[in-house]
Amino acid sequence: MMRSLAFLALAALLAMPAQATRPDGGHALEDGDIADHVSAAMDARLAEETIANIARLRSEGRLPQARPKVAGLVWPLGPVDGAGTDLHGISNYVDLDAAYPNRVQDYTCGTRSYDTNSGYNHRGIDYFIWPFAWHLMDGGVVDVRAVAPGTLVGRGDGNNDRSCSLNAPDTANYAIILHADGTVARYLHFKTGSVTTRPIGSAIAAGEVIGKVGSSGISTGPHLHLEIRANETAGAAVIEPHTGACNNVASGWLDQRPYRDSKINQVSTHAAAPTLLGCPQVGVIQHNTDVPRYKDHFQPGDPITLLAAYRDQARGQVTQFRVLRPDQSVFTAWNFDSADQGAPSVYNASYWYWNNQLPANAPHGQWTFEATYQGETKRHFFRVGDTTTAIADMRGLIGAWFEPATSGQGFELQWINGNTALLFFYGHRDNGDNIFLVGQRDGAWDFGQEITFDLYETRGGRFNGLDPAAIQRPTWGQARITWVSCEVAVAELAGTDGTQVLNLERLGRTTGLDCN
Repeated sequence: MMRSLAFLALAALLAMPAQATRPDGGHALEDGDIADHVSAAMDARLAEETIANIARLRSEGRLPQARPKVAGLVWPLGPVDGAGTDLHGISNYVDLDAAYPNRVQDYTCGTRSYDTNSGYNHRGIDYFIWPFAWHLMDGGVVDVRAVAPGTLVGRGDGNNDRSCSLNAPDTANYAIILHADGTVARYLHFKTGSVTTRPIGSAIAAGEVIGKVGSSGISTGPHLHLEIRANETAGAAVIEPHTGACNNVASGWLDQRPYRDSKINQVSTHAAAPTLLGCPQVGVIQHNTDVPRYKDHFQPGDPITLLAAYRDQARGQVTQFRVLRPDQSVFTAWNFDSADQGAPSVYNASYWYWNNQLPANAPHGQWTFEATYQGETKRHFFRVGDTTTAIADMRGLIGAWFEPATSGQGFELQWINGNTALLFFYGHRDNGDNIFLVGQRDGAWDFGQEITFDLYETRGGRFNGLDPAAIQRPTWGQARITWVSCEVAVAELAGTDGTQVLNLERLGRTTGLDCN
C-alpha cells in the first residue's frame, strides 16, 4: 500500500541554520502496489499471433538455425548507466508455486510475487520506474531493451497507456522476441507509440531498444512485465531466469542482481513538496501526472525541498545527508533511518523529503546535496544566486576530464585561436560499441556558469583509405557543463543514447598553464 508519512520527530536533526522548516514527508511502495494481469484471453491472442508469424518466417527460410540454450541475459531497461539502471525497482518475480490463492513462492523461497483467486500465478518479472513514474513515463525517459538476441515475431501498439487498475482493458502494447533456442520473451505494457517499428522477422540484438516503459493493458502503474516462456504456445511454461534457493538452476543473467538491491535512485532539489499520484478512486485510467516540482536554481532566502528516492530501502540502513556550500564547507548534515518511523522491514521503493529555507545571506555559487547510503554517495548540484567567478586563463582547462566512478569514458577539452573551445567525448553505447562525439563553442565562460555544447557524432571514417567527403556528422544531442574549479566540473549529457550526469575530475594538467 502506498503511504504518506510525516517525519515530525526528525525536525531537530534536520533543521537548517537559517529559517529551517520541519521535514515534511514522503511516500513508499510495498508489495503489490505495482502489479498486472495477463489473462487467458490475452495469452491466447499473443500465442496465436506468434505462432502464425513463426510459421510464415519458417516457410520463408527467415528463421536462424536452432542453437543451445540462451544465457547471458542483459539488463532490460535503458539507458544503461543512466535512467534505466538508476530509476527503477522490482515489485514482483515469477510465482513458482502453481497452487492458489495465497500460495506464493519466488525464486528465493520468499513471497515477492502474487496470485489471484481466479487462478492466475504471476508469470513474469515486473520492473517499475521510480520516482514519479507517471512523470517519467510521459517523458519517455526509460527504454525497454531486449534481454537476448532473437527475431521479432510479434508486436502491438496504439493502446491507451495510462491504465491504473487490475480492471483496466486487456489491451497491452507489447513486443515478442523468439530466441534461437526456441524460447520466447514477451515484453508488455509499453508506452503508446513507442513499440519498435521494425518489421516482423527483424533480427533484434541483445540490448536493442524495443520500446518505452508504460502502463497499457491490465496494469496498476508504469512498469515493464518481462515474461520468458519455453515456447510460443498458449500456457507454455514460464522460465524464471534468476537462480536461488527455490530455483536451483544456473542463472540466465549475464550479471544477476541481488534480490534486494538497496540503492538511492536519485537525490534532487525542488521548489516545494512534490505531488505523487496513485490510482484514481473512481475509474481505471490515470488522466493526470505526477508533479515533482524540480528546481535547480535558487536565490538566497528561497524555500528549498531536499529529496532522496530509494529502491529496496530496509530498516536499519542509515543514510548520511550533507548540504555543502560552494566552498565545500558543510552547511548542514543529518542521518536518516526508516526504522525511526516504525516502517516495515523493507520498502520496494520510497522517497522522503525535507522542506527547508535558504538563509538570506546564502553564498552565491554551486551547492551540493549529497546522500551516502550502503557505501555509495549520490550527489545533486544546484545553484544559488547569479554570481560567477571569472576564469583567469581558459587554457588552464585544457586536457582530459573523467569521472572516477565510470572510468573509461570522459572528455577532452581544447582551447584554440584564443576564443574557441573544442570538446570531444569518448564513451560507449549500451551495446558496447564505441561512441565519439565532438562539439564546439566560441567565447570564454566563468566558474559556476552552465555552458552548452551541441554535440555531433562522427560517422563514415575508416582507418585505411579515409575519404573526408564520406565523413558525416549527424546531431547527437547536447552537453551542459559547469566548471566548479580548475579541477572539478559537472556535465550532463542528453542525446540519442540517453541521459547521464558525470561528476568530472581533471586527469592531468598542462605544465605552465593554470586557470586560477
